[in-house]
Order: sequence, then C-alpha cells, then structure tokens
Amino acid sequence: MESRQQPKFFRFKNHKSPLKALLVMLLFSASASLSIGQTDLSLAQAHEYALKNAASVKTAKYDAEVAQLQTEELIGIGLPQISGSVQYQNFITLATQVVDGSFFGAPGQELRLQFGTPHNMTVGLSASQLLFDGSWLVGLQASKAYAELQKKNLSKSEIEIKLQVSQAYHLALVGAKRVELLNQTKAVLSQMLDETKKFYDAGYVEEQDVDQLQLSLNEIENGIVQAETGVRLYKEVLKFTIGMPLQEEINLTDKSEDLIVAGDPAGATYAAENSIDVQLTQNGLVMQELNLKNEKAKFLPNAALFYNLQSQAFRQEFNFFDTSKPWFAPQLWGFQINVPILSGGSKMKSVQKAKVEVQRMKDMLEVAKNGASLEYSKAKLEYDVAISNYDNAKKSLALAQKILDKTNIKYKEGVSSSMDVSISTNQVLSAQQTLANALQSLMDAQAKLKKALNTL
Repeated sequence: MESRQQPKFFRFKNHKSPLKALLVMLLFSASASLSIGQTDLSLAQAHEYALKNAASVKTAKYDAEVAQLQTEELIGIGLPQISGSVQYQNFITLATQVVDGSFFGAPGQELRLQFGTPHNMTVGLSASQLLFDGSWLVGLQASKAYAELQKKNLSKSEIEIKLQVSQAYHLALVGAKRVELLNQTKAVLSQMLDETKKFYDAGYVEEQDVDQLQLSLNEIENGIVQAETGVRLYKEVLKFTIGMPLQEEINLTDKSEDLIVAGDPAGATYAAENSIDVQLTQNGLVMQELNLKNEKAKFLPNAALFYNLQSQAFRQEFNFFDTSKPWFAPQLWGFQINVPILSGGSKMKSVQKAKVEVQRMKDMLEVAKNGASLEYSKAKLEYDVAISNYDNAKKSLALAQKILDKTNIKYKEGVSSSMDVSISTNQVLSAQQTLANALQSLMDAQAKLKKALNTL
C-alpha cells in the first residue's frame, strides 16, 4: 500500500519557540478583553503608528530629549551666575574675652569683655562669570555631539521598529494568502466530493472513493482553521509591536502582491555612509576626538570674574525693619586664574589613553563600513534568490493545479482513482505552502534590503 506524507499546514520560516509562547500569550490576552473598535491598517500606517507609540521608539525619544537638555544645562554653566543670600544670627550669649586691666587704667586686674551685638543680619548678592575654561568649551562641543548621537540612536530605533513591523505585517498577509489558497482548493474538492457521493448513491463508485475524498477535504479544513488562527495570532503580534492596544481590531488593507510590486528596491544606489550603524560609529569617533581635545585642554589655565555685595546690620534688639537704623554695605570684585603646573605626568597619560581610543574608534569605523557593505551584499543576494524562488513557486502551484484539474477530469471519466485525486490534491497543498513561504521570504528580504539601503 502506497504511503502518503500528510501535508503540514501553516509552517513559516524562522518560527521559533519563544515566538510561539508570545503568540499564545497575546491570543489569550486579546480574547479576554472586549473589542473597542476596528482600524484599517496599511503597512505605511502601521509604520507611522509604531513611530509614535512603540515602546522602543519612545525610549529613544526620551534619551534624545535628555541629551538635548544636558546640552542646554552645560551652556548655562558658561552664562553669568547670580545668587542671593540672607543670614540672621542671634547670639544667646556673646563671646567673652579676658584682657589685662592695665590697658583700661586698672593695672593688676583681669577684665572680662564682650564684643559684638546679639542680633546680626547679613543680606548678600554675589555674581560670577566664567571667562575661559578649555574643558568647559570642549564639554559643550561634546554635549552637542552626544545630543546628535542620541538623535542617530532614535533613527536606528525607528529603522529597527519599521523592520519588525514589516515582518509582523508580512506574516499576517501570508497567513491570509494561505487561507485564500486553501479555500480555493476546498471549493474544488467539495464539488468533486458532492459529485462522487451522487455516483456512489447510483452505484458507479465504491465507498472508499468517497472516504478518500472526504479525508482530503478534512485535511484542508484543518489547514484552514490553523491558517486562520495564525492570522489572528500574527495580528496580535503586529499590534503588540506597534504599541496598539490588543483589544483593538485591525483590518490589513495592503495585499502581499501589491507590496512586492510597490516596494521593489533593486534600483536604489548603495552607499556605506547611508548606513545608520556607520553614522553611529562616526559619531562615536567624534566623541573620542573631543575627549582627546578635553584631555589636552586640562593643561590650559582657567579664569573667572566675580563680584560680591553685602549689606550688614548689627542690633541690640530685633529691629531690622526699622529704616532709621544703619546698614553697612561692603562690596568687592575680582578675578581668579588657576594655572596647572605639575600633575606627576597623569594628565599626559590621560592624553595618550585618549589617543589610543581615537585610533580604536577609527578602526571600528572601517569595520562598520565593511559590515554595512556585507549586510547590503547579503540582503541583495537574498532578495534576488527570493524573487527567483517566488517565481518558481508560482509556476509550481500553477502546474500542480493543472495536474489536479486533469486528474479530476480523468476521475470523472473513470480513468483515474480517488487515490490519484488525493495525491494531486496534496501536491497542490504542498505547492501552496511553498508559495506562502516564498512570499514571506521575498517580502522579508525586500524589507531587509530597504534597511541596508536606508530607504525603509
């Protein structure tokens, strides 16, 4: 007896167990909540939604905002600094000094004297202005470079989330395509089963023929259920990825074939400098060069200007609000220059270390450029292979469908058996699965190539 390999439904590439666990978790979470609406969602709209709501993008935005605020904070250090102060002192017991009485006409006696007043108040105003500090100037440049680095990190997060959204969207579309193909095969096989039952009732075919077709139809129906479940699961993954509430119902408006035609990036021009990873490494090199500049700036002097104004009052009683009583107002201004002279060689070693880090980052930049070029070459090769596989898969499905149609005709004419129909049906199902996998691979390869070209 000839054995048949049962078709495996809803098998996609890169389907790892952690993803399965996440899918099950998301499905249960969604089914436990009430629907709050339905949203039509194209791939472009999914990208736009993710850029506003995805957790990873939000985190990168916060980092960029903090970096910008740090730059503004450092700028403020170089601006005039003004502060005021109020100090009140109440001497419960004044300090006592013991002096020789001969100074006051009482030789041979010790006099106990108390100086000062029990109530004292000082109101002060001080101002300072940084005139020159090499480390501050370099630090200001570094803070601006760091803010730019965080913007690049934000761009990288946006690119990564777009790729993740595209892959999740593709999985859902492929699942829907799988359901569509299975329903087409089901319709053909259901019609044949109905006709076979009539032949069986008329005594022209055996019961085994009916059972064989029914078995194939049951397998297709099971495949449809699994594929429909997969579509729901991958929609949950898509909502989770873009930051949409899982209770929201979504309707994917794009079709897989349209995305392939509209998104063909084969004609785009590649340049390593467009890679976000290369740009991030370039920013890292700028940061290290500024660090070297800062270490050298530590050999320079720094200078600051200051001004201080105080108003003081000394009272026997707490009557500071009495305007007839005197206040004394000393004031001063000056400047301070600090000149580094000897540091035991530690500063020079810091400069040498900074030079090593600059060279390290230059080497990393070359590695990043080579890595970006390799990523593009790999993505382009995978894209070209995916196109070829997709075209072959479409031809194979058309051929398998043609064989099934001819087998159906022969079966009706009594030339072939129900087993032949079952075998041809399984060939169609296998070709459908191959086409679904090829479709997913092509869309994913297209997205990765766009990422390498920085056009995603």
